[in-house]
Amino acid sequence: MSKAAVAWYSGLGRMRFFHDRQARREPLKAQPKTRKMRILELSARAVSENSISQRMCFACGGPPSTGAGEHVIPKWLQHKFNLFNERLTLLNGTLIPYRNLTVPCCEACNNGFLSQIENAVQPIIERGTVETQDEKLLLGRWLSKILIGFLVKETGLLLDRKRPDSGPMVPAQFIEELQHCHFVLQSARKPTTFRCLHGDLPFSLYFYEVTDTGGDQEFDLSTNIFGQSAAIRVGRLGVIFVSDGGLQMHAGPGGPYALSGSAVIGAQFSELAARVHYKATLRDATHFYITSENDEFMQVEQMHVESYSGLIPGSDELRIFKDWDEEAFSYALAAYTRCERSAVFDEGTKTCKSTLGSLLSDH
Repeated sequence: MSKAAVAWYSGLGRMRFFHDRQARREPLKAQPKTRKMRILELSARAVSENSISQRMCFACGGPPSTGAGEHVIPKWLQHKFNLFNERLTLLNGTLIPYRNLTVPCCEACNNGFLSQIENAVQPIIERGTVETQDEKLLLGRWLSKILIGFLVKETGLLLDRKRPDSGPMVPAQFIEELQHCHFVLQSARKPTTFRCLHGDLPFSLYFYEVTDTGGDQEFDLSTNIFGQSAAIRVGRLGVIFVSDGGLQMHAGPGGPYALSGSAVIGAQFSELAARVHYKATLRDATHFYITSENDEFMQVEQMHVESYSGLIPGSDELRIFKDWDEEAFSYALAAYTRCERSAVFDEGTKTCKSTLGSLLSDH
């Protein structure tokens, strides 16, 4: 059985295709209609500026259905946490009801592999625990869909509704930077094997048991566009995802202070999410991949890491992340915990206050 081999770089999420392992950029050639498109081809088409600006299916780039499209936050989750009339904040500070957070999608994707992801994730959320590597992969794919869905939605909304010439909140061409994230989602289309340098999966994912459930605090969601990260709290389960090839897992498999898998309260989960979101923006490296795919199966292998800025001065170690800046982090911490910056940052010591002290003393 023949296989199509493709090598690609994942930069700030964008995949650059090199056919036959050549070191030059080659455009995808038009394929005969009789051949089914490969996953990488579907992903490249879906995130292209042309597909996004023409409001094509966000998952495959084909013609969308005439219905409402794909709900970024699924209906069953909106029912469970009574979110239909609740609103979330967009990039420009405006609010949108969860029920209106939909993106163009074709019937085949909506009722096919996207529905399969939702059906597989639902029992994990109902149970409130993550027990296997396969469940981590499912959650990674699901959070990829949510992150991509948010940004695709914002490409169709004006930055300033009072000024039609202000342009969209997110430029259509920016979605191309999410191609690695999109590929994680697309890998649900067929059995896929990952061979990664930093763990079992090509992304970073941490999970926690959130113990203070009840009321409005049972659901929370935050994202970081430039870090390509998303954090969600659903009942007793808190999950943080980063589309980074697993580089945060390389820095620390257990996430901040190695607390992944621990029981935390809501405020502590928000701080952990803020730490991961901020670190995601400090990423200073990318991966080189080799992908082999046929009609039934796909294999993805990370070959090596490439740093954008080279070696750490005075060492032979690649720089993977830029230096942590506690003062810069304080702004992220205030935003993600919904606190005043003065409440989370000590100007005298130039350090952030933390809710994690009790966990660290017990850990």
